[in-house]
Amino acid sequence: MPRFSKRSKQALETCHEDLQKLMNEAIKYYDFSVLCGYRGEEAQNKAFEQGYSKVKFPNGRHNERPSTAVDCAPYPIKWNREFRWRFAFMAGVITTVAKQLDIEIEWGGDWQKWKDRPHFQLKLKENK
Repeated sequence: MPRFSKRSKQALETCHEDLQKLMNEAIKYYDFSVLCGYRGEEAQNKAFEQGYSKVKFPNGRHNERPSTAVDCAPYPIKWNREFRWRFAFMAGVITTVAKQLDIEIEWGGDWQKWKDRPHFQLKLKENK
C-alpha cells in the first residue's frame, strides 16, 4: 500500500484538518506526493513570479494557517506532457474519496481560465 514520505507528511501537516483527513485516506488507493501546503510570503511570491500561482502573498489559499489548499503530484513525479493523464487519474481518486468523506473540494485542473493540476482546495462555505 502506498504511503507518504516524511516530506509529504510535513507539508500535509500545514493543511486544514479536512485536507489532512482526505489525503491520508486517498493515499490508500493511489500513490502521490504532497508538494506544498502552507506557503509563506517568500514562497508565495516566488510561485507567483515563476507563473505557478496567479496571486501574491497573502491572497492565496496556500497562505492561510492552516492552509485550505494543497498541491499534490502522482508518484513517481515526472513533469512532462504525458504526465497530465496521471494528474487527472489522481484527481479522480481524490475527488471520489472527498465525496465519500463529505469534504467539498475543488481541483485546479477543472478551472477554465488556468489549469493548476497539482492544486486542490476546500470549497468556501457561502455565508447564509
